[in-house]
Amino acid sequence: MQANGSLRPGTVHVAGRGTGYDIPAQLDTVRMGDRTFVIMGAAASNSLTVFRLGSDGKLTTVDHVIDEGATRFKSVTALETVTLDGRVFVFVGGADDGISVFTLLPDGRLLHLTTIADTAAMTLADVSALRGQAVDGRIQLFVGSSTETGITQFVFDPGRIGVNLMAGASLLRGGAWGDILVAGAGTTRIEGGAGNDILVAGPRPITLVGGTGADIFVPSRVKGRISIIDYDPAVDRLDMSMLGSIRSIWQLRFVPTSTGMTIIYGETILEITSFTGRGLTVAQFTNIMFPVAHYLPPEIDPVTTPPPPATRPVWLFGTAGPDRLTGTALPEEIAAGAGDDIVSGAGGNDTIRGEAGHDLIRGGDGDDRILGGPGRDTLFGDAGHDLVRGDEDDDLIYGGEGNDTLEGGPGNDRIYGGPGHDRLIGGAGNDTLSGEDGNDILEALEGTNVLLGGAGNDTLVAGAGADLLDGGEGDDSLSGGAGNDRMLGGTGNDTLWGEDGNDWMNGDSGNDLLDGGAGKDTLLGGAGRDTLQGGSGDDLLYGQHDDDVLSGEDGHDTLHGGAGNDRLMGGRGNDRLLGNSGNDMILGGDGHDTALGGVGHDTIYGDAGNDVLYGQLGFDLIFGGLGDDRIYGGMGNDQLHGDAGDDTLMGGAGRDHLFGGDGDDRLDGGAGNDMLDGGLGNDTLLGGLGHDSMFGGDGNDLMISYRGHNMMRGGAGNDTMRAGSGNDRMYGEAGHDRMSGGTGNDLLVGGAGNDLLRGDAGNDTLNGGAGHDRLLGGAGHDRLTGGTGNDTLAGGAGHDLLLGGAGNDRLLGGPGQDTLVGGAGRDVMQGGAGEDVFRYLAALDSRPAQADLITDFRPGEDLLDLRALKLTYLDQDGHSGARSLRWEHVGAQTHVFADVTGDGQADLMIRLAGRLGLDGDDFLL
Repeated sequence: MQANGSLRPGTVHVAGRGTGYDIPAQLDTVRMGDRTFVIMGAAASNSLTVFRLGSDGKLTTVDHVIDEGATRFKSVTALETVTLDGRVFVFVGGADDGISVFTLLPDGRLLHLTTIADTAAMTLADVSALRGQAVDGRIQLFVGSSTETGITQFVFDPGRIGVNLMAGASLLRGGAWGDILVAGAGTTRIEGGAGNDILVAGPRPITLVGGTGADIFVPSRVKGRISIIDYDPAVDRLDMSMLGSIRSIWQLRFVPTSTGMTIIYGETILEITSFTGRGLTVAQFTNIMFPVAHYLPPEIDPVTTPPPPATRPVWLFGTAGPDRLTGTALPEEIAAGAGDDIVSGAGGNDTIRGEAGHDLIRGGDGDDRILGGPGRDTLFGDAGHDLVRGDEDDDLIYGGEGNDTLEGGPGNDRIYGGPGHDRLIGGAGNDTLSGEDGNDILEALEGTNVLLGGAGNDTLVAGAGADLLDGGEGDDSLSGGAGNDRMLGGTGNDTLWGEDGNDWMNGDSGNDLLDGGAGKDTLLGGAGRDTLQGGSGDDLLYGQHDDDVLSGEDGHDTLHGGAGNDRLMGGRGNDRLLGNSGNDMILGGDGHDTALGGVGHDTIYGDAGNDVLYGQLGFDLIFGGLGDDRIYGGMGNDQLHGDAGDDTLMGGAGRDHLFGGDGDDRLDGGAGNDMLDGGLGNDTLLGGLGHDSMFGGDGNDLMISYRGHNMMRGGAGNDTMRAGSGNDRMYGEAGHDRMSGGTGNDLLVGGAGNDLLRGDAGNDTLNGGAGHDRLLGGAGHDRLTGGTGNDTLAGGAGHDLLLGGAGNDRLLGGPGQDTLVGGAGRDVMQGGAGEDVFRYLAALDSRPAQADLITDFRPGEDLLDLRALKLTYLDQDGHSGARSLRWEHVGAQTHVFADVTGDGQADLMIRLAGRLGLDGDDFLL
């Protein structure tokens, strides 16, 4: 406006020289900080465009977004902006029944916050009007419809609003409220702090720290790493729409880590650390990360005068017969007509329609648009960025040089991208798509198709048919869709998604990610450090070379680690896991699993279920987990843990350690010097070959050794121990235990409880300990000690030493020259065959009131050893002074008396069965 109030011509902004908007329908201006922006909604292009308004009145395009399936502003029928506490919110509605909400970043870019779709309780069909007003820190929004009566009121509460900051400082730090922090050219770290923050990356690698609150992280496309810290998938959100032309998670490469997830797109690497510090799954990332499509052109100054009219194209028309048409260097519109035509566009940006007939069309130089029409056509885009459509019938399409879009349409088509970053779309029919050179996108959703990526980082997307996908060279992304697909990653770090169907997938070389999805899939990692995820269904996974991660997930899966130090996870279902060579980590997961470690030092966890676990070769560590498991160590020095349940553990060859854990377990050491610990429950421990150590633990345990010099400890419970050959040591400890030494010179200690100890063959040492014990020496020169309690000691064959100890004991020497020491208490002793010695160490050993009985004393053969009392023999005379010894007949017995104190009274009395004639030679004094 001039000083006199008249208007003079100003700027004319033309879409052809800026962004791709068509038929502007809504306009509004807002101010944010020291900048003024113009927001425009265009009806025909279904788009929102943001311009920065300079002080000189010039417009500069800063953002342009297009309506997607997840948003609601088709045809842009209403637009409203509201500024609240310095922050601009944009509300937009359209003909697709709903509204979308954006906020304006400090640099003018739009960030999608939410979309509300129409329901029966609202009036959001064909939105015709939007009005908003800030009231008490919230926005009251009113929406009207052109087809429904009434209006809908919303209350939009953004929470406490903090700062809106865009700066180039190396560190940007937010406050306690919800901040918008946009990195500048020099920013390397943004910290959101408390509140619901929006953190926007800049043009260089950066670290984004969300802090507490529901944060939105907005990565940018950089060459390098963007680190996202403190990410909580339950409340935080990733907005990936600033990365460029990316619309699906299939275009990303996911690499799970122990602390989160790494996402790779081209040269941009997102390293995400979860707020718990634990790993994330691919399922926690969906297409919600791509709410809108941003098209960010370079900054363009407005045109101050309307552009000159474009040169009109030249029209060429064919006939109903076979024509030969050739264009010029100018742009042409060529309609070949019916017939089998030969058309060449030559130079210029041409539009060529083959129409009916089997046509041969070459676009030539320039950005051409070629439509084959009905018939079996052969179409060449040639040089330039071409759009080529085969339309009906079986077509042959070559993109040529340039970034081409090639669409087969109905029919069994063959499509070749050629050099450049091409997009190939098969359409209906059984198609063959070959991307060849460049980073191509191949999409064939109908029929049974063949997709060949070729060189470059390609994206291959198949549909419901039984398709063949081969990524070729480069870091490719393959998605099989429904159907039984065959997928090959080729060279490079590839991502393969089998989805529905029984798929066959091979990552080939490179560090690949393979996800089978639903169905009975076969996954082969190939060379490289691969991640294989079976998904649902009974899958077969082969890690093959290098250090791989295999996860069976749902279903009864079979996992082969192959070479390398692999990590195998069975997941749900009854799985079979084979580590093969390398030091592997195997986790069975839920279900009744079978795991084989193979060659190498493996770690195996059975987890839930009744599992069968084999360590095989190497020094293995195996945990049964829940359930009744069977665990086999195999060769090597293994450590086996039964854990909960009634487990069977077999150590095999090597020096093994077996721990039964809870439950009634069976432990077999096998060959080697093993250690067996039954733990809780009534366990069975078998030492096997070698010198073994066995610990029964709690419960009534059975311990058996066969060869070697073994050690057994019963622990709590009524235990049974059988030694076999070798010089064994056995300790019953608590409980009423039964022990057999077997052959060899054994040590048996009963401990607490009423125990039964059998020395068997060999020169054994038996100690009953506390309780009423039975000690049987067996063959050999044995030493039996009853301990406390009323014990029974039987020496058996051999020259035995029997020590009754405290209590009323029964001592049976058996054949051989035995020594019997009853000890305190009323003992009954029988020497048995052979010249035996009955030894007394103190008068208290056989007091007159509790005198011992010797049932088979033979004068002239057996001896009474009283040397410890230092007595004088008096024959049958009475006592005369201290330490005198005499004997007399009492009924059918012979009683021996000793006066130790000299008071004329007997302090010690021994009863001998029978009326015996004794003399001094029958005593050792």
